[in-house]
Amino acid sequence: MIREGDFYSILERDFAVDNTLNAIECLTNINPKASAKSINYPKMVMGFLTIFFATVLLALNHFSLLNNILYFVQNLLKAVLFSRTLSQHNSSEEVEVTKVVVPSDLSDNLPILIPLYKEERKAHSILLAIEKLNYPKNRLDVKFIIEADDQMTIRALAGFFIPSYIHVIKVPFNLPRTKPKALNYAMAFVLGEYLTVYDAEDEPDPEQLIKAVTVFSTLPQNYVCLQSKLNFYNANENFLTKCFSIEYSIWFEYLLRGLSLFDLPLTLGKTSNHFKVDKLREVGLWDAYNVTEDADLGIRLYLKGYKVSMIDSITLEEAPNNLTDWIGQRARWIKGFIQTIYVFIQAKKDYTKLGLLKIAVVYIFVGLSTYSFFFLPWLILLMYLDLHPIIYYLWLVNSFFSLSYMYTIAYIVTSNGTSLVTLRSISDILVLIFWPLYFVLHTIASYRALWETFSSPFKWNKTPHGTSNIDDIVED
Repeated sequence: MIREGDFYSILERDFAVDNTLNAIECLTNINPKASAKSINYPKMVMGFLTIFFATVLLALNHFSLLNNILYFVQNLLKAVLFSRTLSQHNSSEEVEVTKVVVPSDLSDNLPILIPLYKEERKAHSILLAIEKLNYPKNRLDVKFIIEADDQMTIRALAGFFIPSYIHVIKVPFNLPRTKPKALNYAMAFVLGEYLTVYDAEDEPDPEQLIKAVTVFSTLPQNYVCLQSKLNFYNANENFLTKCFSIEYSIWFEYLLRGLSLFDLPLTLGKTSNHFKVDKLREVGLWDAYNVTEDADLGIRLYLKGYKVSMIDSITLEEAPNNLTDWIGQRARWIKGFIQTIYVFIQAKKDYTKLGLLKIAVVYIFVGLSTYSFFFLPWLILLMYLDLHPIIYYLWLVNSFFSLSYMYTIAYIVTSNGTSLVTLRSISDILVLIFWPLYFVLHTIASYRALWETFSSPFKWNKTPHGTSNIDDIVED
């Protein structure tokens, strides 16, 4: 009888080439138009810019009116979602687990995929985080997915004791070098009914796996993914991390939960996703060419008639604590949203499975949110052009509504205990006062994202981890 470790070694040695090709093209093989690879990015970017500037020059007032309508609809939808979540913390479509008990009939292993690339500074902390999980260790099947040429991470792991339930997988070099490709590569080694994805810097709630298994057993069969809430253990490190934490609190505690309550498509967060393995394979796994593979996968699940729900559990991550890292990460996210919305446009034949409202939500949350960042400086410029007086009035009303919404939701999450940032210090109050300026950074990132979409659409801007000043405190 062959030992498990020897079996994995044979797979990695003899099937590395085939597995690599499958990891890159598994979605393309099922549906070529569902992959971000299918888009002509220079043509798409130039086409967008041509239409944008032609409309500004030839139909300025109509262009301004349309943008007013779009901004109002976007803010109104978010306000409705926020209000719904605020008024209904308990819903039949989001199962709250108050008593966590390890089931006695756990028969399958639970695979956990953890991509590690240039994560030598986080190797120890992720080992500790996995050890703290309240789940039978003999039922865990943890996959550390490492690029074969990432010698720093490999050497870092070699310095620690690696439990028998952790399997280190080395991914051969090939382009694109992306997280989704690494996840796909590891799927050849996955057995089990459920699957969890964590990032290297994650500190998940120790009860999260049990909660996920319990929630899956209570939901209808068409719920195939659970999204945990995310926030940051270094939320209070500086102004940038405080703003980022407030943004995450709004997104995961309210907006995504509101989408779930209304049974609308969710764009998955980048980690702490819990899947049904068979359905994940059915939709083609992750798109190796999409740099926000999570958002793309969430939409593809809905296009297949499946659903995603939030789970009442939180994972703490490390927020970028400097502008360089933050803008690089946000540019990648915006670039991925650009990829995702264009892939969604190509999926028109599948829209009948969604309905008009769900289609509109995808365009608003993925497409319009990205466009809003790009459009902000042009909005300021429009104020100095010869617009119809009614347009000026509409912009004034819209701006007031936007600022009111932004300040209101930020105040609510920082004062009601749902945020790690609270109004207990002068620095917190200053963050709230200057909160709208945080979104100017999104505009800067959006222009970098647009350039990268044109020049290097599949480039993965790696976010450095282990740079937080409170990392040592967390690991102790």
